[in-house]
Amino acid sequence: MNITKVNNPERFPGKRENTSASLPALQPRSHTLLKDIAQLIKFRLTLLVLTTTFFGFVLGASGPLDLVKAFHVLVGTALLAASAAVLNEVLESRQDSQMSRTKDRPLPAHRFDAIEAAIIAIMGAVIGFLYLWNFSNLIAAFIALFSLVSYVCIYTPLKRISPWNTWIGAVSGALPPVIGYAAQNENLVHSTPLFLFSILFFWQMPHFYAIAWIYKNDYKKAGFKMLVVVDSTGKKLTSQSLLFSFLLLPISTIPYFTGHAGVVYLGGSLALGLVFLGSAFLLHLHRDLKSARLLFFSSIAYLPLLFTLLALCWKNKT
Repeated sequence: MNITKVNNPERFPGKRENTSASLPALQPRSHTLLKDIAQLIKFRLTLLVLTTTFFGFVLGASGPLDLVKAFHVLVGTALLAASAAVLNEVLESRQDSQMSRTKDRPLPAHRFDAIEAAIIAIMGAVIGFLYLWNFSNLIAAFIALFSLVSYVCIYTPLKRISPWNTWIGAVSGALPPVIGYAAQNENLVHSTPLFLFSILFFWQMPHFYAIAWIYKNDYKKAGFKMLVVVDSTGKKLTSQSLLFSFLLLPISTIPYFTGHAGVVYLGGSLALGLVFLGSAFLLHLHRDLKSARLLFFSSIAYLPLLFTLLALCWKNKT
């Protein structure tokens, strides 16, 4: 277990009072190898990738669910998703060291070597691609590889250049359920993969924008050209959050009109969408930290609830 040492705070010049009495004692923070690895692969983000991949796999099934195949698809996808996260952190190590919420990550804190992490990540990506190709098909493997490349080679450097980075990141993040669907059905000219991609893409925009608002000072310090940094008024960010939340309403109803879900799903999806839209409207109206956090938590609740509802109401069509 590694220990991060914290130096004792210096006294303020000209002050006679005991600083240690007025400030809480700083305790050293412990880091286990498991925690560091979880941070390095962005465990929660990777878990979301795997969840949406599995959901796409389920909706792509035309018969009984093959759990063994599903396991292999998730293993291959996990290798690629974790590798993408590590490579992202390697490239952004300097920026992470400047932000309060990321400066204690394994790479900026120098608990892991960046070159070694990059080599392992590249090896993991190659193995993941070949694994997916072997246990599913080439189309699913290429979609997963494209998601990694767009995330690492376009989205990551673009964060320091243009606010359009969020759009590219949303494209990469919307592909996992398509990977799962393609592992079952190589024919992607269908309403289901289009629906899955669209839901993830349009959901991610207000979700990302809420995070950007919450951590806008950190992003500014690191030199990231997020929309809330470029437009300090926040009007563009809140307007776009409102727009994408509104577009989610008709997009979420697609399964009803294609005959894949009934009226229960229709009502539930509209109710969830209206709550999400209301949160985006409050951020647009107030433009404050409290509203941004509300939108963030609304986005966290929206996706699993919508997917659970769809799973319960889904009708396979052959």
